[in-house]
Amino acid sequence: MKKKIILIVFVAVSIFTGIFLYNVYSVPVLMYHSIAQGAENSRLIVTPESFERQMSFLKKGNYHILSLDEYVQLLRENKKPDKRAVVITFDDGFLDNYTDAYPILKKYRIPATISVVPEWVGRGDMMSWEQIRELNGDELIEIASHGLSHCLLDTLSKDSTIRELRESKRVLEKKLNTVIDYLCYPCGNFTPFVKELAELSGYKAALATHPDARTALNDIYAIRRIRISQSSDNMLIFWVQVSGYYTFFKDRRVKRK
Repeated sequence: MKKKIILIVFVAVSIFTGIFLYNVYSVPVLMYHSIAQGAENSRLIVTPESFERQMSFLKKGNYHILSLDEYVQLLRENKKPDKRAVVITFDDGFLDNYTDAYPILKKYRIPATISVVPEWVGRGDMMSWEQIRELNGDELIEIASHGLSHCLLDTLSKDSTIRELRESKRVLEKKLNTVIDYLCYPCGNFTPFVKELAELSGYKAALATHPDARTALNDIYAIRRIRISQSSDNMLIFWVQVSGYYTFFKDRRVKRK
C-alpha cells in the first residue's frame, strides 16, 4: 500500500511538473549586436569564436532554429514548438554581421534577422547597401527596420515617431526591393502608443528587449529577447539562456525587486 501511495505521488508530481514547465516555456529570442574582438569592453560585443561555439552548440543540440517569421506565426496561433527552439536576431547592422557572423550562419545553415538603421548604412563600422542586399538575397537572412535614425521612439512626438517607422520601412523596401515586415525598437524602447503606430505602419511584429513582466509572452509587438554578451562565453550560462525558462525566472526576479 505504501509503495502504491509513493508511486501515485511520484506520478502526480511528474504530471504537475510537466504541465508547469510546458506552460512557462517560451522560445528564447537571442539578441546579438557586434560579432568582433573586444567583448571585454562592451556588453554589445560577442567574439567570432564565442559566436561559432554557440551556433555549433545549437546545431549539435538539435535545437529547432526558427526564422522570425516562423516564430511570429507560432505566437499568433498561441502555439509552442514541438521541440526546443531558438530565434537569432542582430541589432544595428554592424559590418561584422556580414564579415564574421554571416559566414558562420551559412556554415551551420542558421536563419537570422538583422535589423538595420537606414541612416547608418555605409557609415564607419556599419554594412553598406551592397552587403545588405547580398544578405537579403539569402533565404537564411531577414532584414528588419531598426528605425530611420535609431531615435528612442518613446521620446518622440507622434509625427516624428510615424516618420521613423514609415520612412525607415519605405527606404529599406526601395533599396532592397522587398517587403519589410518586422521592426526592432531602438534600444527596445516602446509604449502602447508606439506599438499601435508600428502596426498601423504595416509591420507584422516588433522586437523589444525585455519589456515589463506584465507584457504578455505572446505579444507580437513586444517580442522579448535575451541579450547575449561576454558572459555567454560560459556555455553553461548560454545553455540556461536557451533553455526556454530563462525569461520566466528573470521575470520573477524583476518582480521581487
